[in-house]
Amino acid sequence: MSEDTILDTSWLLELYQVPRDSKKTRHAEVLRRTAVAARGRLFVTLPVLFEVANHIVHVRDGNVRRGLVSRFRCELKRSLEEDVPWTVVTSMDGGILMRSEDLIALSDRFLQESGPGYSIADISVIDLATELRRKPRTAKVRILAFDEQLRSYSD
Repeated sequence: MSEDTILDTSWLLELYQVPRDSKKTRHAEVLRRTAVAARGRLFVTLPVLFEVANHIVHVRDGNVRRGLVSRFRCELKRSLEEDVPWTVVTSMDGGILMRSEDLIALSDRFLQESGPGYSIADISVIDLATELRRKPRTAKVRILAFDEQLRSYSD
């Protein structure tokens, strides 16, 4: 039995120390907790990656932005090729690319749940947590996020 951990946008923004979207006071704790979680399996959904990339492109300092883009690209490439530092989940059935059916399902959930403040990325994290709980080898699912509402879906 393993403990699976899903990283949310807010967590990745702290890991990458994206200016205006992270706090220096959190970084050491984020690194420590991520290292502990990495003893199990780490997951990131495709919508979360899109959100993180969107935050990175809005960094004003061009040197910082290019450095973040380079690091993000390198880690994304490693993740897709080797599942390190995390596994990128691109569809709920394990397919390679997000299918139109996955996008429609996320959009439907977004329409239903947009009132409480869930983004499509949040819904993808919640759906992944639900899916991982169905797997017999998963003992526990944790969501690392700074959003209390999203973190409440952790075991």
